Amino acid sequence: MQNAATLQGEKFIEIIKDIERLTSSQQKFIQDMLSQRTKVHKTSGKKILRKSFGLWADRSDIADSQEYVNTLRKGWQARVERIKD
Repeated sequence: MQNAATLQGEKFIEIIKDIERLTSSQQKFIQDMLSQRTKVHKTSGKKILRKSFGLWADRSDIADSQEYVNTLRKGWQARVERIKD
């Protein structure tokens, strides 16, 4: 069984071979994209959920959120029943 470092090395070699098969303009595009790349910090799922909370709070067409969701679910369930038949 191969270790993770060996597998990662092999995958890297495969990627390099794939890039070598590209046209020079395609290779230039990849080079440009990689040179503009900035380090992305991982954001936790909890943080993302907190940011999205109340996303639709300002909507005037949704008076009662529970009622709205229940209505949506009924529509989905009706569609599932139609598909089953």
